[in-house]
Amino acid sequence: MSIYVFSDTTGDVPERFLAEHENVGILPLSFSLDEDNYDNIETKLPIGEFYARVKAGAVTRTSMCPTFVMEEMMKAQLDKGNDVLFLSVSSQISGNYEGGASVVEKLSKEYPNRKIAAVDTKLASGGQWLHLHYVIQERDKGVGFEELLAYSLNLREHIVSYFTCSDLKHLARLGRLSSATALIGSVLKIMPVMYVNPNGKLVAMTKEIGRKKALKKIILKIQEKISKQGQEGLITITNAGCYEDAAIVKEELAKVFPKATIEINDIGPVIGSHTSVGCLAVFSLTDSRIDLEDKEWNNK
Repeated sequence: MSIYVFSDTTGDVPERFLAEHENVGILPLSFSLDEDNYDNIETKLPIGEFYARVKAGAVTRTSMCPTFVMEEMMKAQLDKGNDVLFLSVSSQISGNYEGGASVVEKLSKEYPNRKIAAVDTKLASGGQWLHLHYVIQERDKGVGFEELLAYSLNLREHIVSYFTCSDLKHLARLGRLSSATALIGSVLKIMPVMYVNPNGKLVAMTKEIGRKKALKKIILKIQEKISKQGQEGLITITNAGCYEDAAIVKEELAKVFPKATIEINDIGPVIGSHTSVGCLAVFSLTDSRIDLEDKEWNNK
């Protein structure tokens, strides 16, 4: 018997990680480009082709993982005698957590002798992947289910996410910017620097003039927020078709944190459908996710 851990497609989990670790799975969210649909089970799309089509103007849409698919995948592991822990994308970004939680509630009644839980990580993309990385690291030490669940719930308060996007019209679609602000920002080349607050909500922090200043601001923010454990652990950088910028950010962070392992990964099609081309994000362990520049949070 083991603890089987599920993440979902929005975690942008590297394939190499899935190949290296047993009892880890991904609950698939789907996406579409114009009239072409991809379920991320039988139909997938190379990331380079995805961003090429988005850049050419393809209309993107995404859908949550169907609850019947979640149920089938979770039941397969429960039937093997495994306990199940689902680490979901932030409920402020997607309804996938609510769907998973409903399946967990149902299966808990059907499998009273198994342990099963769903966690709203309050993260996405590389932050969600970093959360999974440390949960699997802890699980593989042999901790019990309740201890692992408690660890996961606490961990989500200690992963910080900063990002910027160059396509402001997609931020307007997310509701992070008004259409008028997005239009003005595009003309003036204003690049917002955003973060994911402790509730898992996307929050615009500062507005920088130009891409270089936005990336520099993200680097400074990570330097400000990273914990000692993060300085010697894993820092992840995710990018939406802007690997060159990600490589520059990695080089700068490596100068400051020489003991850290710094990885560059792709933002997958589901998150990329909302960010568009040019989004870059950095994630690390932190003592506290709260950013002092987040006026909305600090004025509560």
